[in-house]
Amino acid sequence: MSDVVIFSNDAQLAAQLSAVMAKSDHYLPVIDGPRMQRPDSAAEVIHRTNAVVRAKAKRVLLAGVDDNTANAMLERLPKSRVTRVEKGINIAGYVSNGAQLDNPLAWGRDRIGIGLLRALREKRSIIFEDKMSPPGEVEARSGHLVVCEVGDDISQVIAANYAYSLRAGLILIRETKRDEIDRILERFYSLYDSQDQSPSDSLRELRDELRSIAGDIAVPDGGSITFISDGLPFGFAFPEVPCTHLFGYPALGLAVLHGFAAEQSGSRGVQVAALVNPETTPAPEIDIAASILSEQRLFVRGYQGAGADVTSISDMIELFPYDLLIIATHCGDVSGHRWTYEFTDAEGLERRLVVDIALGVGRTDDEDLLHVTQFMRFVSLDGVPWNDSEKKEKLYVGEAINDFMEKVRSDADDVLEPTLKDTVSRVVGSAALKMSDGNFIALPRSLANEGTPIIINNACVSWHRLASNFMFGGARGYVGTLFPISTTEAEDVLLRALKKHHGKMLPHAFWSAQREAYGDNPRRPYVVAGVYPQKIRTKIDDVPRYILQELQRGYETWSTYRDRSGPHSSQRKRTVESNVTFFEQEVRWFRQTYGRGPGSKNGTLKAMRTSGGGSKIVVR
Repeated sequence: MSDVVIFSNDAQLAAQLSAVMAKSDHYLPVIDGPRMQRPDSAAEVIHRTNAVVRAKAKRVLLAGVDDNTANAMLERLPKSRVTRVEKGINIAGYVSNGAQLDNPLAWGRDRIGIGLLRALREKRSIIFEDKMSPPGEVEARSGHLVVCEVGDDISQVIAANYAYSLRAGLILIRETKRDEIDRILERFYSLYDSQDQSPSDSLRELRDELRSIAGDIAVPDGGSITFISDGLPFGFAFPEVPCTHLFGYPALGLAVLHGFAAEQSGSRGVQVAALVNPETTPAPEIDIAASILSEQRLFVRGYQGAGADVTSISDMIELFPYDLLIIATHCGDVSGHRWTYEFTDAEGLERRLVVDIALGVGRTDDEDLLHVTQFMRFVSLDGVPWNDSEKKEKLYVGEAINDFMEKVRSDADDVLEPTLKDTVSRVVGSAALKMSDGNFIALPRSLANEGTPIIINNACVSWHRLASNFMFGGARGYVGTLFPISTTEAEDVLLRALKKHHGKMLPHAFWSAQREAYGDNPRRPYVVAGVYPQKIRTKIDDVPRYILQELQRGYETWSTYRDRSGPHSSQRKRTVESNVTFFEQEVRWFRQTYGRGPGSKNGTLKAMRTSGGGSKIVVR
């Protein structure tokens, strides 16, 4: 990792800085600035300042960001390490990789990623001019290839820096429209619904369509690919090589940083695993996975049967300090409601917004309260379908969505109510995970007590929305499935990846497992997201002590937030109190089980060891 992190929404400025600062075999992180217009702008800032800590950065450059963004970042970063860089500044003062300033690469304002990687390879600075950039790609110097959609320029800059650090090649492919992505993902989801075509024929068609979109990609012999896109699982179409995926939106820069930071020398690796089996569907792989991981000397906590209820799993996913999460249950879209809202936005325009809503409901310790999560999908605005890219281009959205979200908040002064209510048999994208007491709709704000874990969601159709949501929440890696799978193949593929192919790069482990399981069959349900060079890399340590320290930190953080922050809505108060209670109970349990913890006279905590050297705790 470079010791510099660049935050910028100005792709050309970020590229100019990268060209003179990125060094061979090092990754220079470029991250888009926090989206200050969002209601959760404070969380946007925290995600990024946490990334600075993970990168162990000595310098932070705020490149071309506005004053509002800069001030928000400066409130949470040491000011002595932060430099604001404005567009047009003399780049000479930032050269740290020997790049030539007197012979810059003159490039157009398109295909920025290709230009940047060429400049880095040639050790030249780069300037941008009003002209068309030359066609072509950058060949790989290793066996790896990065394939990036052209839609977002900042994503291209990040892709170029990622490729340079891996000595990879870079190819740009056309941008895929949202409605095209949705159509292809829907075909995967409904694989078994067609009466006119076999699933195998449908999969071959999907493979051919994805390869057509990707274009003519010459994969290096024995090589591998990282695809950067807005959600298409291109790797499915290239079963001949290991593939992984990164999402251009949201937070590509954070995802790449999280992946590389976890593989640095001295990092913790993977020490704590959480396994979820609500026993709502057969999942024999969970008990076997627990034994395999324990033999590999991980601390394993299992949530099984009644112990895998909606509230417990929701709390654990966001708050418990795990490094690896494996989920085995049913997953799929659920029925819900279609509500129509009519309101006047801040610009005085009359708006009509139609949304689909799915609810996840579970029990709590308070018999008068339920744990409710709401997933909302926009259907149309002013009669224009939200997923119709062509018609939406002509739609003036303005402040309609922001105003709507403000008006329907539970703590709003005058909560907006729907003018029309109906029901729908399926809320597309709701992706509910079946727990012991109801549907869990995962919308994580953060994961693993502000950690960056690896998620293996060994459930049917668990890629789709959940992949991007978990990566946005901070996961450094995610594995999910594109279409329904049987109990047998879920067990077979997972256990091959965890045991036989343990120690390989995560994309390579699942590629090898699927190749052995399916052979020439076009089935390749598992798709991997995250940077290519990451592993389930175990490291021996006093893990219960680490867990207790993290739980204590979480308790102190949320207690301080509760006691010192200003007034909250009733819903926010319940959330804060619930989090404090979670940490309080977990700290008590770990102290009772393993010792008094940090600062106690007993000193080192002792784990209950199995014959393999790991620890297995089951919550029922």
